[in-house]
Amino acid sequence: MEALAGKTVLITRAKHQARQMSVAVKKESGIPMEIPLLRMEGVSQQVFQSVSQQIHLYDWIIFTSKNGVSFFLDGLGERIPSTVRIAAVGVKTGQELKKRGYEVCFVPTSFVAETFAEEFGRKLSGKEHILFPKGNLARDVIPTKLRELGVLLEEFVVYETKTNDTKQQDLIVALESGKIDVVTFTSPSTVRSFVKLLEGTNWREWIKKCTIACIGPITEQEARRYFADVIVPKEYTIEALIQCISTYKSKLKN
Repeated sequence: MEALAGKTVLITRAKHQARQMSVAVKKESGIPMEIPLLRMEGVSQQVFQSVSQQIHLYDWIIFTSKNGVSFFLDGLGERIPSTVRIAAVGVKTGQELKKRGYEVCFVPTSFVAETFAEEFGRKLSGKEHILFPKGNLARDVIPTKLRELGVLLEEFVVYETKTNDTKQQDLIVALESGKIDVVTFTSPSTVRSFVKLLEGTNWREWIKKCTIACIGPITEQEARRYFADVIVPKEYTIEALIQCISTYKSKLKN
């Protein structure tokens, strides 16, 4: 019998990203509960005009998330010229680019910004012109490190991540009921929104019996500010996260 059988797993990521995790939870016979704590908003079409006019001038475009790829390409409304090389951080980021017909020319050995900046920096001469599409909450590690090498790097916010205030009551009711067995976080912003929406409640008592699980070292770092015990898979994917939770629960049974 699967370790997650009958266990309710809270999925906090944005609505358009939640389905993949729900499917993974169901495969382990768990019960997914989607309460999206984030909402993504793309910037206006007008913002893309200047980028569209000079897209052919860039040597590289760096994508660090699937959201960045989607919002950038949808907003751009045209193909990235074949003369522009593409770098990607993350499995899903690369998959989204390939799905849309683009070749990824550089992928780091580890999907964190620090590793990307170090490894990608070795490929540069210092004269490159680079575009960095990002969300408003993106860390500044990559731009800072690459600018130190002398490259001209332009940051371009293509979407904004905001707390989904409309889900506050749903979150409170779900946790207070005691039905949640596992709480998942896929980004630092999901952690921050979780805590923000529960301010003024007795949430620390409600989650005492919950398993807290998250993806990646940066999310883990944020989660450990609020939770004593956090489990993290070695691979930074949804599938690995659910498998990690299942393995952890199985060990608890034995």
